[in-house]
Amino acid sequence: MKQWKEEQIIEKAVDTVFEYAQKPANPYSYLYHNPRAIQTPQYFAHWTQKWQNHRVYMTLVRAAKVTGYEPVPSILMHRNAKRDGYGDRSVQVGQLAFYLVKPDEMSSALRRRYYAFKDMLFTDIREDIQGYYDDKEKKKALKLFSDDSPNTGA
Repeated sequence: MKQWKEEQIIEKAVDTVFEYAQKPANPYSYLYHNPRAIQTPQYFAHWTQKWQNHRVYMTLVRAAKVTGYEPVPSILMHRNAKRDGYGDRSVQVGQLAFYLVKPDEMSSALRRRYYAFKDMLFTDIREDIQGYYDDKEKKKALKLFSDDSPNTGA
């Protein structure tokens, strides 16, 4: 029962983060080239918000790779982030909160959940990325999300 609930939490985290990891088209250049194509300002605002969230999330992933931290979604922390001392390392992307945690600071349960989440997200991104990038950019984007994470099988 506990493992089923953990898998359900991981899938929920992947579904919410995957929305930010998908690459939408640039709304500003589209509006510039097709000024009459967007009928309502609400549609344009929503599209712009998705595009900005994607850019902020990708910047977070790149920064985490450089600094050695891992961006852990708050869903995986089970509301224990402040108790564990990660409260001052939170980053808000849209409606999601991420905590920057070093892999050696993670507990074994959090490490297992995080690497299962990361493997599942990488699989979904690999399937989705086919339509967005050419071969050179595809390799670059896949390299950004992949690293030498242990396969935990969780």
